[in-house]
Amino acid sequence: MNQLVGIGTFELKEEVSENDLMLLPTQDLVKYENEPVVCEAAAPRRFSVPLSDSDLQERILKAIPKKTRNNNKWALGVWVAWTLERNLYQETITDGGNAIPSDPNLLSNELLNYWMAHFIQECRRVDTSPYPPNSLVQLASGIQRYLRTDCNRNDVSLFEKDSSTFAFFRKCLDSRMKELTNNDEHKQLDASQFRISVDTIGNKLLHYTGRLCKNVQGGLNNRNVDVKRITQKSDPTNPRCLVTIYEKYLSLIPREGRFYRKPLPHKANDGSIRFSVQPIGINTLSKKMKELFKAAGISTTDRNITNHSGKVTCCTTLFNAGFSDSTVKSRSGHRSTAVDTYKRPLETLQDNVSKALQPPVPTSKNVKQENDLSIAKSNQHSFEDKENDNSTMTINVPNCINKVVILSFSKMEKDIV
Repeated sequence: MNQLVGIGTFELKEEVSENDLMLLPTQDLVKYENEPVVCEAAAPRRFSVPLSDSDLQERILKAIPKKTRNNNKWALGVWVAWTLERNLYQETITDGGNAIPSDPNLLSNELLNYWMAHFIQECRRVDTSPYPPNSLVQLASGIQRYLRTDCNRNDVSLFEKDSSTFAFFRKCLDSRMKELTNNDEHKQLDASQFRISVDTIGNKLLHYTGRLCKNVQGGLNNRNVDVKRITQKSDPTNPRCLVTIYEKYLSLIPREGRFYRKPLPHKANDGSIRFSVQPIGINTLSKKMKELFKAAGISTTDRNITNHSGKVTCCTTLFNAGFSDSTVKSRSGHRSTAVDTYKRPLETLQDNVSKALQPPVPTSKNVKQENDLSIAKSNQHSFEDKENDNSTMTINVPNCINKVVILSFSKMEKDIV
């Protein structure tokens, strides 16, 4: 048979010899093993069926907790309600150029920054009352989660400090949160912030829960900072125990409402002091510390005395008692090193420092020499004073003379007679 069969680049006949087989290129005879191709009915699938983009997105949304989904829905609902009312104003078209879309995803980052700032300042509850500061943060967080999760806009970072894209929004949110909180700690002090309890051994405890103040202003940067919480233990042996004084005062005023009340001129039938329902005004409170200084006979000359002076005294007293900075901060509410400015040295400490810096005391030998020199100078002055007297004779005695006998002339004359 003369038919040729081609295998690779080598042609062979149907009848070949052993020598012909040895000449075959062996690389062409290598078989590469691939994944076995099996029939769908022959074996179960190893992998799942292909998923579409919508399937992936649906699975991402299902992984979000139910409470978070509800918060997102609530935030979007408030946004939609605000846009419907805001678009009724002519200023909306004038400021933004177009009506605000009910879907924030239709806004660019620049417009989102602009309208979110207005939204966070203008949104109100259904009863027109303002949202609390934390609720404003939750509203903005819900809209951000919607844009990131549902709309795949991962570049939306409303709360990232380094992001300049939404800096205007963050400033407006911070100002609104501070506006909703009054930082006057004394004016807003409420009786409900104080509570009396008893520990396991029978001692009374005074508990104070602070609110927003100068050190915790309630802005965007302070939303995760806890308020001040203080517990003061009673001292039964002290007749001026703070817990006893507070307990007595709290029993004479309403349990809720302003803490500082005006005392009434007439006492109750049992002789106790009565207080008015009218709270003390802010102007009177601002002068109260000076009045206390005056009543105690403490001079206020060249001293800036304010209500803050009480906190300064508290910090200084604790520092001088040897307490650590962290312990002092737990009472004062400071979160920075500014509390160090309240450290004041005690009078006894200043005396000890002055003594430590004095020159060393002279030794006993030096003291004796100084005393002898002082006596010699004293005798010299005394001798010079007597030298001018007619009854005094000065005799210079050589150093070789060890003994001198002095006879009175009047005595010698008497002996001769």
